[in-house]
Amino acid sequence: MSHGISVQAFKQASVDSAVQVLQSAINKAALRRHSDYISRVILLCTPHYAPYLEDIAHACMSKTNCMNVWGGCVSGLLGDGQVHSNQATVLIGVFDHAFEPPANEIADANVLKLCMVEHEQVLSDSWTLAEHEPDSVHVQADTLGLLSYGANYAKMPRIEHGRACGDPVSFTDLKVSKPLVFNSEGLTFLTEPKIVTESNGLFLIRVDEDKAAASLACPDQQTRPVGLRLQVLHDEGEIWIPVMDIHADGTLGLAAPVMKGQKVRLAARAPGALVQEIEEWKPLIQNNFNGRSPQLGILFSGFERSQMCHEDETDIVNVLDAFPNVEWIGTFGQAAWLNRDETVVTPARNNRLIVCLFDNPLPNSAKLD
Repeated sequence: MSHGISVQAFKQASVDSAVQVLQSAINKAALRRHSDYISRVILLCTPHYAPYLEDIAHACMSKTNCMNVWGGCVSGLLGDGQVHSNQATVLIGVFDHAFEPPANEIADANVLKLCMVEHEQVLSDSWTLAEHEPDSVHVQADTLGLLSYGANYAKMPRIEHGRACGDPVSFTDLKVSKPLVFNSEGLTFLTEPKIVTESNGLFLIRVDEDKAAASLACPDQQTRPVGLRLQVLHDEGEIWIPVMDIHADGTLGLAAPVMKGQKVRLAARAPGALVQEIEEWKPLIQNNFNGRSPQLGILFSGFERSQMCHEDETDIVNVLDAFPNVEWIGTFGQAAWLNRDETVVTPARNNRLIVCLFDNPLPNSAKLD
């Protein structure tokens, strides 16, 4: 074994309880502090641990002889098949030299970057935004990102290289084998893009010369918890506008105005959308992993897909049920996104769920399972 991942929930947060989780991860990895090289430590905690995070990071460095400790406080964590958010919870992963990225600057398709930033503006300040999102569930991406702020934009501490991170961006790299990245928003487009023919401020009245609700195949009522979203397509990009009201005369009340001549279409949350997407994932996974299950998975998801927003968290259960043999690192923040090199290919949204499946990079590790 060249890695160990441990998740535990406690009644109260303390440094000692976090060290207990660290020791469990080290034991799982069967790595020894003085004779084995621990390359990376991932440290993730619910906000209960915010006052102790630096002390926990220092304990991680001391007990592993590893300075590359990365992580921070997040809204929720995945463990034992459920999302932990209300209890003090710690997730710690330790990884040996097999996960160490190459020292040179040459781009490597097998290097996965995990990134946390404070707020949306950091993305446009740090990277280029893609004009259009990928329209497939499989995304060519090398970075999984999460907005890490708490409720009401409360700043939550992050750790990089074992110390509190003062920069707006914090990240760590892992060398992996056969990474495959998938994206899901749980939203289904109801029609093809159509042209706005009449609008008045925040009211969308007619689309393609017909009543807006009828032309856009609008349901009778809002879908929950995400609600209906209106996608507005531009020549260079897109914006999304929440639908606030569905009026009896077929007019849609919006959170922001649209203009005559713009292309629009509605997207609704479909209860079985992710199940259908997972079926699209499976042939790619079968091909990528030669007909067997991937060994490891990292799941980043926005706030609205966690138990904190609604109790019936079927999306997470669907992912876990589809891949029962995968060992997971599951992290929930305010919104998730994907990068490819220096480009944000999917913007941060609070209903986005992203998954990266991969193998341990240790040679012949698949044969050792």
